[in-house]
Amino acid sequence: MASNYLEINVLRAVCGQLAVVLGTARACDLYSVSFADVLDEAKDEGYQRPIDAQHSREFRTYIESPGATTIPLTFNLRGAEGEGWALSDSMDHGFATLAIRKPAPELLPVLARVDCQHRLGMMADSVVPLTFQCFLGLSPREEMSIFNVINGKAKGLSSSLLDYHTTKLTPDLASVLIDLYIAKMLNDDPESVWHGKVKLGGTATQGNTRRISLRGLQTATKLLLQRCPFGPSSQLLPSDQYQIVRDFWSAVTRVWPHAWSQPRTHLLVKGVGVTALSMLAGEIITSVLARQQAATAETFVAYLSPLSDVDWSTGGTFKGLGGRHGASEAHQVLAARLFAPGLAIVRAAT
Repeated sequence: MASNYLEINVLRAVCGQLAVVLGTARACDLYSVSFADVLDEAKDEGYQRPIDAQHSREFRTYIESPGATTIPLTFNLRGAEGEGWALSDSMDHGFATLAIRKPAPELLPVLARVDCQHRLGMMADSVVPLTFQCFLGLSPREEMSIFNVINGKAKGLSSSLLDYHTTKLTPDLASVLIDLYIAKMLNDDPESVWHGKVKLGGTATQGNTRRISLRGLQTATKLLLQRCPFGPSSQLLPSDQYQIVRDFWSAVTRVWPHAWSQPRTHLLVKGVGVTALSMLAGEIITSVLARQQAATAETFVAYLSPLSDVDWSTGGTFKGLGGRHGASEAHQVLAARLFAPGLAIVRAAT
């Protein structure tokens, strides 16, 4: 092969139900031809967490010390065999030569790091030999599925990133996990006030546009759904349920516009506020549907307006509250005011 290819002697094998090749190469060589497909939340591409540089440096310090070793790295060769990579069998049964094209400005890398991002991330100039297992021609979706299985219980892996994987890998998500479907739709829908503001576990964004994690929003949405009459008997499609929840959050931004626009200094869009309001939303939606009112943003504004004087700042009404217990306390305060006899319900019904 030409000099713009890295050649490695490998052994053809099978791991579970999939064909792989097994080999050994210098860390710097594997680094030079591979990449980690990190989730870009803005583009909705990729699936891995951003690299933890300290974690990666610690691994290099370890692996270059006497007596150190590690389990094989896991890769996948993207695309079909051909220009990007090729296998040529040798005279010895099972052995082959793997040729991997070296990246260039106009040529993207084809060797994806499925489970080795942190072990390889700081090894650009290390000559330490590392063994590897490499899948052949899996799609990015199949890679993601394998990554999820390998790392589902990994310490430090964002639960929101795993939830994001679930949204990509679960057929008919709305029927299987309606709470996750609604939470993800709130982030994806341009008509949603949460659009682009949910942390999915990928590359960090600049500024404070990301306000709550996908796992946090999913958990809050689950509490909302537990408190309102959505279900088979309601005959509401998942898309209908989503639209009602979306309109509730639209009303929240209209009742408390300042708190919504200042997430760093207000609890409204932190876990305690989102969870408390989600529990309250379930009760409001129940009242709206029972009264056969239109479940629109305007109706929800009418319900929430009596609470417009609530101070969501970190030193305000709910100062010091946090976690699930704090959210429950905040919800109790809001519900006690909202559903006081002769107050909000009467106003909203007029």
